[in-house]
Amino acid sequence: MAADNSFPYTPTPGKLEEFLEKLQGVGVPTRIDQQYLGSVGFASSNSRPFIPLMKKVGLLDSSGKPTELYTKGLRGGESGRALIAAGIRTGYDNVFQTYSDAYNRSDAELATFFRSHSDLDDKKVGLAVKTFKTVCKFGNFNSIAGAAGSEDEDDEDIADEQAESTNGRRQHQQGSHGSGSVVINVNIALSVDATSDAAVYDAFFAAMAKHLKGLTDGGA
Repeated sequence: MAADNSFPYTPTPGKLEEFLEKLQGVGVPTRIDQQYLGSVGFASSNSRPFIPLMKKVGLLDSSGKPTELYTKGLRGGESGRALIAAGIRTGYDNVFQTYSDAYNRSDAELATFFRSHSDLDDKKVGLAVKTFKTVCKFGNFNSIAGAAGSEDEDDEDIADEQAESTNGRRQHQQGSHGSGSVVINVNIALSVDATSDAAVYDAFFAAMAKHLKGLTDGGA
């Protein structure tokens, strides 16, 4: 959805909120137009701006047909609110480029921005700000950041567990062999030709025991 620089506004932001809430509990229409607005109780001319606003944030396509953002976002319950937030960010791209947390900004800050980027008079600017803030109520702008933070915390927890495991092994080795001592393991592989003479094996093991005893005595 391409962003635009318009700022739709309605004289009745409270009715806009009521309308969006109503859409969450009724069937999905094939198209939202003035006739549909009247059929669900919003026949006033003040309700007409609802349609361009919904197109701006991606809830309707250019013909007024509900989009996937409408079905999975607006009607997706709590999980759909992140999708709504993404649609609002795209529709009001120029606002969010200046204020990444535009949904939290004061009316005065937003009014200054809207005024400098449009030819709306002060009254219409005020309505545009209230309209923007009303639609923002349906989005969850912190969900993506929260999910990323959760993943970072999980990674940190795994790293901490690995570090604790490594330190535990080091402490165990130091406790068994004296603090600060170095443990050296030597593996010796010997081979004997296959034979049925048991004396050969007896002689082999006797010689091995003799040499190992010498190494032990020398290290004492």
